[in-house]
Amino acid sequence: MEWISILIIAVIAAAFAAVVARLIINKKKGKHICSCGGSCGSCPMSDACGAKTKK
Repeated sequence: MEWISILIIAVIAAAFAAVVARLIINKKKGKHICSCGGSCGSCPMSDACGAKTKK
C-alpha cells in the first residue's frame, strides 16, 4: 500500500473517531441528537432520545 493511501485512510479514520467521540461526549452531557426542536413529548422518537421526559 502506498503512503498516500495510508494517509487518506488515517484521515478518514480520525474524522470517524472524532464524530463518535463527540456523540459520546454529548450523550454524557445530557444533550441529544434528535431533531424534535426541544419538545420531545411530541417527537415519535422520544423514547430513543437522550432526554428524559416527564409524564
